Amino acid sequence: MATKKTASKKTSAKSTAKSTAKVTTKAAKSVQNDVAEQATNVLGSLNKNIESAQVLARQAWFAGLGVFGRSVEEIQTRVNRTNEELRTRYTQINEEGQKLVEDLVTRGEKVQDDAEVILKESRANIEEQIEVAKNRLTGLVSVVDIPSRLQEMSDKLESLSKDLKKSA
Repeated sequence: MATKKTASKKTSAKSTAKSTAKVTTKAAKSVQNDVAEQATNVLGSLNKNIESAQVLARQAWFAGLGVFGRSVEEIQTRVNRTNEELRTRYTQINEEGQKLVEDLVTRGEKVQDDAEVILKESRANIEEQIEVAKNRLTGLVSVVDIPSRLQEMSDKLESLSKDLKKSA
């Protein structure tokens, strides 16, 4: 009986070991399936997060490009506006400069005309005075005090010559 008991204990231990191995295998497969399912869920979640991060990164990139584009447009608008203002100012200054030159030329011409008139009048006046002096000299030849009269006339001529130089 001892052998039957031992044999039955051995058989029972084998069947217990087999059933434990089956249960352990089932539990291991179940745990493995659970781990695989959780890993799949984690990978899926991770992929979704990566996709969301990529979408956000693209949006941030495009937003930055949009800001850059707006800045460039604003700068171009300001540069164009400044160029137009500069052209307008240049045209205005150029027109004012031309008007000023024309005014100065007109004034210069008037001053020259006035000076020519004054010079002609002065010259005519001097020539008239010289003619009067000649007539006096020819009429005074008979007068005894010719040297003093010549000196007077010489002084008057010098005076007239100085006046002529001043007016010219």
